[in-house]
Amino acid sequence: MLRLGTPLTLLSLALYIAGLSASLAGTTASTTLSTLVLGGLIGLAQLAWYRQRLGLSLTLVVAVLGALLIDVAGEIMPQSWLSLASFHPLAPLEAVGLPLAWQSPGLADSLLLACLALSLALRTRASLGTPLLHAIAALLWGTLAFQQASPEALPPLTPPAGPRALAGSGLLLLTQFLAVVTGWRHNLPSVLRALGPGLLIASATILLWCQQDNEANRQLFERAQREADRLSATMTGRIDDTLRAMHRFHLVWEIDQRLPSASMWHHEAQSFLHDFPELPLLALIDPSGRVQHLYPDDSFHQAYQGIRLLDGTLDRPWAKELQQSFHQRDAVSSDILPLPDGGWGIIHFLPIHTMDGGRLLGSVAMVFSLDAFAANLIPALADIPDAMTLTLKDGDSTLWRVPASATNSPWKLVSDVRLLSHTLSLELHPNRPLLKHLKLHYPSSTLCTGLIMALLLYLLLFSRHQQRQQHRQIADTNLELRREMRRRSRLQKNIEWLAGHDDLTGLANRRTFLASLPKDAGQNPLSLLLCDLDHFKRINDQQGHRAGDQALKRFAACAQKLLPQGGVLARYGGEEFVVYLPLGDIAWVHDWAEHLRREVQACGVQHQDGTPMTVCIGLITQTEGTVVPRDLLHRADMALYRAKRLGRNRVEIAEAAPVAETSEATEPNGLLHS
Repeated sequence: MLRLGTPLTLLSLALYIAGLSASLAGTTASTTLSTLVLGGLIGLAQLAWYRQRLGLSLTLVVAVLGALLIDVAGEIMPQSWLSLASFHPLAPLEAVGLPLAWQSPGLADSLLLACLALSLALRTRASLGTPLLHAIAALLWGTLAFQQASPEALPPLTPPAGPRALAGSGLLLLTQFLAVVTGWRHNLPSVLRALGPGLLIASATILLWCQQDNEANRQLFERAQREADRLSATMTGRIDDTLRAMHRFHLVWEIDQRLPSASMWHHEAQSFLHDFPELPLLALIDPSGRVQHLYPDDSFHQAYQGIRLLDGTLDRPWAKELQQSFHQRDAVSSDILPLPDGGWGIIHFLPIHTMDGGRLLGSVAMVFSLDAFAANLIPALADIPDAMTLTLKDGDSTLWRVPASATNSPWKLVSDVRLLSHTLSLELHPNRPLLKHLKLHYPSSTLCTGLIMALLLYLLLFSRHQQRQQHRQIADTNLELRREMRRRSRLQKNIEWLAGHDDLTGLANRRTFLASLPKDAGQNPLSLLLCDLDHFKRINDQQGHRAGDQALKRFAACAQKLLPQGGVLARYGGEEFVVYLPLGDIAWVHDWAEHLRREVQACGVQHQDGTPMTVCIGLITQTEGTVVPRDLLHRADMALYRAKRLGRNRVEIAEAAPVAETSEATEPNGLLHS
């Protein structure tokens, strides 16, 4: 592969040299010249690299990249920020007599050359984006080849560089690819992983740029066409304004029914030509065809004073138009004629007659100079010299062109101009600097931004895949460690939950309940209820422990449903449950306990004989003092014992004063109730 590098590079240099020779001979466009010069420098840099002249190669690459950076910046930035009009590297050659018009390459050509220069500097470094640079260069090369092979109806502002430049850049790209592709085999998985998304974004960006660039050119073409139509409408409107002003001018004479005197004519004609300078001559003709008055009456025009225009001995092509205007009593225009002072013009005859139309007083002859009209149509663009060329044509005959030398314009815009009885064509040729100055810059920004984003994405994905390969073992170890930590965390949470809850009913256990009680009863009224299911042992003995478990769950569900916010429900032991209710007086707590008792009786749990399951509840309310859980539970247990002794299925309130120690000794413990 490397042995083919030098011959292919020499072949590309031969193509560039042949293209340069053709450009110097003036047979190709100026864009080809700039592209061939920069491409040839890249070819020399590549040849120097193969010859181990690395310093020379790097110097040439940096110089080319600097020039391309200026070109790309000029395409992206507005002309008011960075104007490339002064960037003229071939000015010394023009000074010695070689007329070379330098023009910056097109954006696609500049980016293609930039990719070739960058990939030459990076060589086999896939981690710095060389594979994507080659892919982008191939896409741009294909786009330029397609544009050159199938030109559109609307010519682009910057034509393609030409077949020689395209073939030379293609050979350089092929040579670089063959030289570095074998160096990517060690990183091939990472290259393929990163190249796909980057290439997808680059392809979409180039397609979007082509569409936006065509749309921007179309909008610019329509804008230029509107400008041509405006100029033609301006010229037509100027003539219409002149005719309307002249009609008002000669209406005074028709009202007076006499022609003006010499002094009056001089005054009125001078005022009229001051407003309409495109009329080089005004003449007043009497009914016999004699020129009675002229303006301006200088020495050049004085020769026409007093001549008879209808004299048959005089060969004047516009005499019949004058005679026709006398006969028809209407305005008549001549053909387009060469004027005595040079240029082309039209003579318009406007007859003057009395208001009743009975008597002919004479005629006014107005000479319209087309060159004078041209002077009023030149746009004032001081920053862009010779911004456009205006050409007025009568059929295939060119009447005038401003400026006299046509510019190198990619577009020709034609608009009709109505001059009196004639329809002429006004051609507008905007030059390339003007069009680039007016063109929208968002397509160029889209292309550059999209390609940069594709390159950044490639670098990101490549480095990420490399790191993932290098640290895969560490990542697997960390993953297993995290799994073990999560398993132990779940186990720890389960253990902590089981330590504070009853696994059958899901309620808090005795330890959790005691920890939830406040330390000071003075903060709020504190009520404690001790509940015991009546004859629960019969359910276990007669229906089995499974039915007993269901009875416990059913009671827990009933109590949990009625539990107010802030209350605590816990399984105290066996079939006994304890409830803590804050912020409630004794009457409200008693009503709540009664409600719970009725709910349990109606919950659907029955004994073997069909009687419903019931509950005994003992409650105690403390409003002040320090909370002593053992004392509260003991007094609630005494109330619960009293409820069982009085017949079960009832709610009993503990006495206000503590129970004597002898009663605690003689009465059974509530935890042993059945």
